[in-house]
Amino acid sequence: MLDDSDVRTRPMPNLGTKVAILAAIPFLAYGIYLLLTPITDIQTSSGAIFECGSALQPPTDDFQEAVCGTINTQYLYRSIASIVAALGIAGVGAALFGFSHQVERAIGRSGHGDSSAQQAQQPQSTLQEDDYYSDGGARRRLLDDGR
Repeated sequence: MLDDSDVRTRPMPNLGTKVAILAAIPFLAYGIYLLLTPITDIQTSSGAIFECGSALQPPTDDFQEAVCGTINTQYLYRSIASIVAALGIAGVGAALFGFSHQVERAIGRSGHGDSSAQQAQQPQSTLQEDDYYSDGGARRRLLDDGR
């Protein structure tokens, strides 16, 4: 007899949800890229690239702040917009296509402690079968998955 501890449900994303998550990954990667990479848009009159830091680490020197201006905040807003777009795409995809719930039931014996006398009375094939299912079917699921 199965009780609540023998049954579990797992949410599995539907195909549309998986596609939406895959479509959100480039936006997320671009947002992280904008946050972490150094800003090299400003060049001096001699052609050298001026160091303005990154969106997360703006310059602290007064001279660097004056030269760079608001470019650090612009990059910060771009990265936030890209990350919000990624979360929005994934969220809307999950809301539209949803998840299906897969019910898994435990396979195995209901008794916990069997004495050796009871095991001796059972035929050998039943012992092997009970041993096969004693781990809740994990070994069988691994073999069915091809691992």
